[in-house]
Amino acid sequence: SCIVSDGDYIYCVCNWAERATRTGLTYGRSTDGGVTWTSGVWKDTSVGINWHSDPFLIVDDSHYVHLFCQFSSTLLRHYLSTDYGVTWSDTANVSEFLPSGMVDKPWGVTRGNNIYVAWQQDDTLQAGIVFAKSTDRGRTWNRTVADPTRHGITCICLSPSGIIYLMNRYWGWDGVFCTRSTDQGATWAPWVTVDPTCSYTEGYGDRAPLPSIAAPTDSNVVITWVDDGLGDWDIVYCRSTDSGQTWSATARLPDSSTGGQCKGWVTADYTGRLHFMWYHTPSWPTSSASWWSVRYAYSDDYGATMSPSLRLTDTVFRSRVTFLGEYHIIVTDSTYARAIWTDGRGGDNDLFFAEAALADLGTEENPWRVTRLPELALNVPAITRGSALPVNFALRRAGRLNLAVFDAAGRMLENVDIGRRAAGDYSELLTGLPTGQTLFVKLTSGSETVIQKALLLR
Repeated sequence: SCIVSDGDYIYCVCNWAERATRTGLTYGRSTDGGVTWTSGVWKDTSVGINWHSDPFLIVDDSHYVHLFCQFSSTLLRHYLSTDYGVTWSDTANVSEFLPSGMVDKPWGVTRGNNIYVAWQQDDTLQAGIVFAKSTDRGRTWNRTVADPTRHGITCICLSPSGIIYLMNRYWGWDGVFCTRSTDQGATWAPWVTVDPTCSYTEGYGDRAPLPSIAAPTDSNVVITWVDDGLGDWDIVYCRSTDSGQTWSATARLPDSSTGGQCKGWVTADYTGRLHFMWYHTPSWPTSSASWWSVRYAYSDDYGATMSPSLRLTDTVFRSRVTFLGEYHIIVTDSTYARAIWTDGRGGDNDLFFAEAALADLGTEENPWRVTRLPELALNVPAITRGSALPVNFALRRAGRLNLAVFDAAGRMLENVDIGRRAAGDYSELLTGLPTGQTLFVKLTSGSETVIQKALLLR
């Protein structure tokens, strides 16, 4: 399954049933922030392959929706909607058609007109970890091999400035690896070993050590995956503070040392906070009698420390089939964190949705502790007219400053490296900003961040 969030518009997609037992995908759409949903079956019969599999969705800066669907293990295709997911057009093959080969486990990200997708492939034409790039919103694709020697589950993310981070969980030949590209995928840094010793064996509820990756800043990167090196499934993670060149020791996510944990996911919101979700069951080994829930934790310091976990689901449930699926994820925009997962509480496996305001996550009830004085003060007009926005700020002690602007979907519109400044009062004028919408201005110095909203009228 997959979910994307674009203000009040939310889209989700999932396999209709295990493997090739049903043709098509189940597609859901909400226009009121998830209060109500319309759903139906989405299918493409022109390919001649009934098995629609491993779908995912992304939304670009123009609010266009991109749907990717894998047909059996033979072909990955792209579909575009320019009317908020109502109709689909501009179909294109992302991968080669491989009647004798394999494509598997694709994932993608977008920035502006560009889309970046990666997957594992086994074929005489291109083999290994394949990377595809489109510069025209998915209408045409250029494919290259990011690594010809590796196979396994891949995941891809973008840093705030557009660095592409690509990781690989080398399933079958244990290991987790990561690389990066600073030129939109034209060249790749040497692969770095994140963890050489990870292991995994499938069981009831899970059959793939699904990884995920997030880059809250250009230099801070976090990777999660499933590991059974300690006897049961654990969601573990590693973090890098130097753009993926070196990595921390592998650690467990909080409250996940007993029972089985699987299907972890991490995402970074526009403030840099990391959000984690994963499946948990107290029983081990897992079986059809296992009770499952979905748990959540966050980190405000790029993974150096974690919050205690909480149960995201409002009840526990059983899985009605041996495999709960993959890519149950958590996403964020400038207001909400939103999650989607498979849940068997109704007698069969259905797709469930939950959301929380970012302002409510991690807040304390009646906190009466003394806090230090803030390093930064930020002041922007709450309402202004035109595309220019004056930004006033004060710095209590010398430091290096960065100023960024995000839209309501959490997409970065402007990123200004102000440089190092002495303590004092300053102002900047940001120009060329989009009008007719609410923007979020973020000022950062060291570990201190302040954010304010501004409405720009036409």
